[in-house]
Amino acid sequence: MVRRATRILPFVLAICVAAGGADAQSSLLHEFIPPDAKDDLAFAATTSDGDLPAAIQTPSGPVPAPDSRKPPPTDHVYSSSTVDDGPESTYEPDRDTRKPNIERYDDPFSPATAPYKRLRAYDSVGADYTLRVRSRGLKPVPVGGTLQAGEETFYGDLSVDLLPEEPVRIPTVGPDARVLRVHVEPEAQVEISRDGADNWFVRGKVRQRVRLIEQLAIARSVFGSPFGDPEWSELAPHVEPPPVVHLAAFEEVARAIGISRAMRPRDVVAKMVEYHRSFEPSDDPPRGRGDIYLDLAISKKGVCRHRSFVFLVTALYIGVPARMVVNEAHAWVEVFDGQLWHRVDLGGAAANLESNRDAQRPPHSPPADPYAWPPNSQNDSGQAAVDRARQQGPGPNASASASASAGPNGSAPPNSPNGPQMSTDPTRPSTDVIIGDVEGRVLRGAPMRVLGEIKTGGSGCAHVRVDVLLVSADAPQGAAVGSLSTDETGHFDGPVVVPSDFRLGTYELLVQTPGDAQCAPGESKR
Repeated sequence: MVRRATRILPFVLAICVAAGGADAQSSLLHEFIPPDAKDDLAFAATTSDGDLPAAIQTPSGPVPAPDSRKPPPTDHVYSSSTVDDGPESTYEPDRDTRKPNIERYDDPFSPATAPYKRLRAYDSVGADYTLRVRSRGLKPVPVGGTLQAGEETFYGDLSVDLLPEEPVRIPTVGPDARVLRVHVEPEAQVEISRDGADNWFVRGKVRQRVRLIEQLAIARSVFGSPFGDPEWSELAPHVEPPPVVHLAAFEEVARAIGISRAMRPRDVVAKMVEYHRSFEPSDDPPRGRGDIYLDLAISKKGVCRHRSFVFLVTALYIGVPARMVVNEAHAWVEVFDGQLWHRVDLGGAAANLESNRDAQRPPHSPPADPYAWPPNSQNDSGQAAVDRARQQGPGPNASASASASAGPNGSAPPNSPNGPQMSTDPTRPSTDVIIGDVEGRVLRGAPMRVLGEIKTGGSGCAHVRVDVLLVSADAPQGAAVGSLSTDETGHFDGPVVVPSDFRLGTYELLVQTPGDAQCAPGESKR
């Protein structure tokens, strides 16, 4: 059930026009008409070079293509400057379990996938607990094809320093992604390849900096769906068991979690997710056992990278195919059920996330998390961290709302035909969305403060996304203008910015939340 407010408060959007000295008798010969992603989709338009679609339809709404005429950006360049940028990358666990505060993050994808840029993945554990890639040989990533049922699509926009015949690591949006289209500026011959853990690399013929723009496709269920129900024998070919030297440590950890091979693999995964999500940051590093895996696992201390490391070691020992994935701001795991790799966030993300948020790139709207957070455990996932960052306002590259929503009346809100679907569960209590006082007159290009509370069963819904939309006759489903996030008590209070090219008129305010594992979706209108 969705609670709706009964009182309607119209919003009048106004714009101040400065007096100018133009001749009233002069004729307007040319008028600039800004690109419209919806029109580009309707006419199946391409970019000026013809290499990419001019816009793509996503669960976050229509997304315009990056401007391929611009030179390669210099603020973040992917290169082979360190060993971790090449195929020989390894990962060594640490004991610094303090919670990080702010992490700087580069997001090259649209819709923006922060903080889940898939940069380095590891699927093998050594005797000293160093993580590696089991199969480092590179295989070409084919380019071509069309978007399939159940897939969603993204743009990737990367600045890369190519080296002659040397692989340079580049990020992707998730496991088993496909490349549909590619544009390279300036023109250059490149090949994209992947290793056994699905790390991506690009190789060129000459040394040069290029701008690599891709259209990617990936199964949407990768981002949030329940683990399948395979037999252990079906998973065995996909797992390299760790060295037996730490078998006793694994057995102690397995007893602590309450898992064994007598259980179904899906039940083992569910128990492991619950256990690792209950870890907590600590200023007191875990010690005393002489085994970093055992110290971290039994103490249940650690942030995202510690949880993911322990999960990976345990999963490989028991026989669940898994990977640990890391980037400059976050770490998580992927588990394979014989058919699909599933992304699972175990929490422990930074308190805040500082990224290059851009109003032209709406945030990705993933499916609902299939796993609940343990009782009395805070949802400190990467998604919660990025929601808090959006609540604090636009990033350095943003020109409109903190949510990085797409164009004026063009963004698809939740539960619209092209927007993210808010699933309903009749077993969960209804969610109340309560909107506080909001000014009725709003200027285009100016911040609009939105505050209120989201709760279910009398308790606040902590760290859930709050989408702010404006509803009119021209946009009956609502046009997204920003996203906020609730705090620990379920309250939200922050600015959203109405785009400067938003159509003038009278609007109703619609506030929605997709909820989470504890709180059902809900909305309220004023």
